[in-house]
Amino acid sequence: MANDRDLCCYCVPLRFTVGLLSLIYLGITAATTYQKYSANDGDNTTAKIVIYVSCGVQVLVGFLGVLAALTKSVKITKVFSILWWLITALVLALSIGSVVIIARNDRPAIEDQCRTSIKPDNGLSPTDQEISDCYRTVVIVSAVVLGVQFLIMVLIGWVIQRYLREVTQDAAVTAAIKAVDDDA
Repeated sequence: MANDRDLCCYCVPLRFTVGLLSLIYLGITAATTYQKYSANDGDNTTAKIVIYVSCGVQVLVGFLGVLAALTKSVKITKVFSILWWLITALVLALSIGSVVIIARNDRPAIEDQCRTSIKPDNGLSPTDQEISDCYRTVVIVSAVVLGVQFLIMVLIGWVIQRYLREVTQDAAVTAAIKAVDDDA
């Protein structure tokens, strides 16, 4: 039976968890890349390059996670962990930037969308207060969703760090046993 250092959430082995999370991450990467590529219907080559580079980095991280789970290699797991934390920091920076852009630059567009989407009970045009409330709700929901995404990434990073510690400890024990066997 595995001890608690080998488990995530007290019941799932860390190695399995890291592999499963990496596969899920690869699936999410594929879906979001397809969505971004489909939404970019113009000839904007810069956007396409950004989409391809982003996808490439995310696929690399996902495959490194799968490899880390399959091989229990300390080097692969360290690289996976470092890349995960870099992507997490990048997501935080982009999330803050997105909320600022939504709050400042996109206000007229969001208010126009609120104006066309709100259908008051009396059949009249929405009031300025209703449009302001709609805009505020959009900004708050955007911030909450991005915050939850960041928290999930931090929790996954924590699991990866625990797995890295486990892999490092296992490698140290294996090296110590080998050293004792070589001396004998």
